[in-house]
Amino acid sequence: MSPISSLLILFITYLCVKVDTLSRFPVGALFNHETKSRSEEVFKVLSSLDTSKPFQGRILHPNVINSLSVSQELCSDTLENRGIVALIDVRPTNGICDITCLLCNKLHVSHLSVAWEIPDTSDQDEFSFFYHPPSELISKAYATLIKELEWDRFTFFYEDDGSFIRLQEVINSWPYNNDRIQFEKLEPEGDNRKTFKNVFGVLRISYHLIDCEVNNIQKYMKEIVSVNNSTQYQSFILTALDSYLIKLDEISQLRANVSTLHLTKSNEPIWRDFGINTAEMPVTIETALTADALNHFEKAIRTMRQENMMEYIDPPEICFAENKAAYKEKAWIHGDALKEVLLQTTFRGTTGNITFDENGKRTNFTLYYSKLDKESQFVHVGTWDSKTDSFLTINSAVTDRSKAITSDSVVRVAMKVGMPYFDVEEANGTIIQKGYAVDLIDAIFKHIRQQKGYGDIKHEIYKTNANSAGNPIVGTKKWDGLIGEVLELNAEMAVSDITITSERSAVVEFSMPFMSLGISMLVRERDPQQPDMFSFIKPLALDVWLYLATAYIIVSFVLLICARMSQGDWVNPHPCNQHPENLQNIWSLYNCMWLTVGAIMTQGCDILPRAAGSRWVTGMWWFFALIVTASYTANMSTFLSNSRRDNEIKDVKELSEQNEVSYGVLINGSTYNFFANSNDSVYQKIWTVMKSAKPTVFTNNNDEGRDRVVRSKGNYVFFMESTAIEYYMQRNCDLKMVGSKLDSKDYGIALHKNSPYKRLVDNAILALQETGDLLAMKKKWWESDVKEGNCEKSTNEAEDNGSLQMKNTSGIFLVLGFGGILGFFVAIINFLLHARQISVKEKVTFKEAVLSEWRASLDPRVLHKPAAPPRSAPPSASPSLRRERSQSRAVSVLRAATSFINFDEIY
Repeated sequence: MSPISSLLILFITYLCVKVDTLSRFPVGALFNHETKSRSEEVFKVLSSLDTSKPFQGRILHPNVINSLSVSQELCSDTLENRGIVALIDVRPTNGICDITCLLCNKLHVSHLSVAWEIPDTSDQDEFSFFYHPPSELISKAYATLIKELEWDRFTFFYEDDGSFIRLQEVINSWPYNNDRIQFEKLEPEGDNRKTFKNVFGVLRISYHLIDCEVNNIQKYMKEIVSVNNSTQYQSFILTALDSYLIKLDEISQLRANVSTLHLTKSNEPIWRDFGINTAEMPVTIETALTADALNHFEKAIRTMRQENMMEYIDPPEICFAENKAAYKEKAWIHGDALKEVLLQTTFRGTTGNITFDENGKRTNFTLYYSKLDKESQFVHVGTWDSKTDSFLTINSAVTDRSKAITSDSVVRVAMKVGMPYFDVEEANGTIIQKGYAVDLIDAIFKHIRQQKGYGDIKHEIYKTNANSAGNPIVGTKKWDGLIGEVLELNAEMAVSDITITSERSAVVEFSMPFMSLGISMLVRERDPQQPDMFSFIKPLALDVWLYLATAYIIVSFVLLICARMSQGDWVNPHPCNQHPENLQNIWSLYNCMWLTVGAIMTQGCDILPRAAGSRWVTGMWWFFALIVTASYTANMSTFLSNSRRDNEIKDVKELSEQNEVSYGVLINGSTYNFFANSNDSVYQKIWTVMKSAKPTVFTNNNDEGRDRVVRSKGNYVFFMESTAIEYYMQRNCDLKMVGSKLDSKDYGIALHKNSPYKRLVDNAILALQETGDLLAMKKKWWESDVKEGNCEKSTNEAEDNGSLQMKNTSGIFLVLGFGGILGFFVAIINFLLHARQISVKEKVTFKEAVLSEWRASLDPRVLHKPAAPPRSAPPSASPSLRRERSQSRAVSVLRAATSFINFDEIY
């Protein structure tokens, strides 16, 4: 072959290559040090995979970072007819259209962005296409996921302020009536354990959303497990779309629920067609979007060629121009046509459907929903559709990791000392745990072990130093007591007399109730009063008795005077004698007093006055006696009834209306909160009195309240749960429950939020309830296990059935006995005086007169006696003059008294 022929062949070959090169549209791919090497590799592979492609790819990798320097280097790379018709911008731009983006838009060069962009775009971005799904739709998907998971409060962890733009819909859609979102900033290069400790230990938040770089997720998770050894009760959503590629199985202590959304799948078959080995290095969203942008651009170019929409014209260099007119002059003439084709071209890529709206944003795409399974691997469980904003579950077999119970699970159960629920004894070096709560937990786990798959589950009970069920600690977000033990993750559950309240339910989860109860009043039986033997005096006051006695004496004297003054009361002693020499008046002081006392005793009298004046006085006295005796009888009946009636407080309303008996509750307990938050006027009054009482009426525990009731002797009432009152009553016969229950409440087992044991515990409690075991356990610890005393009444204790008891009437018998003895002594004195009179009158010795009267008076067979005793000797003939005078003087005094009182003329 001649040299000329060889040169001709070389020239023709060069022209063919040159024509083919000029007819292929140049597209650039802009990378930097932050982009993935796999993305460059994929771009190279796709650009060189087929020489018939209608484009030629060019990798642009500036060595600078700032936007201006990058644009300057890009200008250098596109000079000398090396312009590009489209630029695939792989760089992370933090959501802004930088100088390079603006230059492409001004020069009508399609800017195919892979990174996320801010929701709002301007007219200057009309040639930009965003292959990354819009942040507002991604945010909407996470907001819907949070709603699907039924989060009631959560923590928003973020690294930079861009999170508030990317996840704006999560914040805006959060219900205003829910607890506010807790925002916490994370330091990628710093130590965040203090932040996590505050969220888990102090704020007690179990749900968390983490928006961070994918490379930092493992770091944060390791910090989380270092401060929280019970992560099974935590739930996380990772917002980075590459989170599903993270190997969290390397953190063995992580047992939390972890969910995420992603746009790609690591095992797409298309990657094998491209010769990419995804097993060695997973394909990230950046790489997938780079491939989709290039393939979408290729399809658009092929469409334009098939429709002969344009002929190849060299694109401009990406450089600055002097003014706006210069930009228009330099702008690529086919830029608008390519933009329209790109908008209209749809494509099924590695990230799903590639479809754009009029603003160049992705629409009609699908996100994959994945969850961490038991083996700490992300498993695809559902999808989210951007058109319907709804989730479709495709794999319901994957349960929450927090609900996964392993065969070696050991459940720690917290209890506080306090019978009948829990106590610890040591016998022969062995620790013995006993109580209702111990039997309840043992029965529950016995039932759980009978279920399939839970045969090896174990539980252990540990004693806490808590002395309460649990209350918020003032000034903090922590809790004390058993609730605090659960929240501090020291135990999976807590069992005792824990009342289910709304405040506690906000931080822990309760099982179904195992015991129902209500608030009632614990009081002490008042000490029995000593029998009042003179209770018959009580119906009338002392001053009434004194006035009555005075009136009795005065009326007796008035009657005496009237009877003596009235001529009608002077009568003929011998009715047969029509003309008596003397008249007789029977109304002595003795007879007047006998009449008045007979009237007031309602016994009457055998003598009555005859004159008008004395009868008027007597009638008024009878009327007075009628009123007094009737009043006494009525008051006596009322007094006896009241003495038998229990005068203690019967209900809470009666308690609130008195001020002699004080009352109190367990401080900061559920009963305390019941009165503090009640809207009932009676309960509000009770609360006001208790709160202002000095000294305080609140106690630190129920036992202290019981002891105070016992010491008070009926002057202190303690409000507490009816079950505790029943227990105390069985062991102290002086205690009793008064009134009806003020409310209705339940005891439940406290568990962590989202506890995997709740369903099992609920089923076990229901089964124990159906078989009657719950009732049997309560009877065992409330009634059958009584060792301190028996409150059954003895048969010797007579019941007060309303009859009048001897202890109340003994005074009457005492008065009767005293009166009888007094009458006996009066009779003796009268007998001796009578004997003295006879001895003087009959001139016999006093001894003879006494013996004679004694024999005649005390012999029941003798109905008559001589008027004068027989003389044993003649009277002394020579009595001493002094003795005669003494006797005469005594006889004169006796006769004077007799004539006034008239002892001898008693009718």
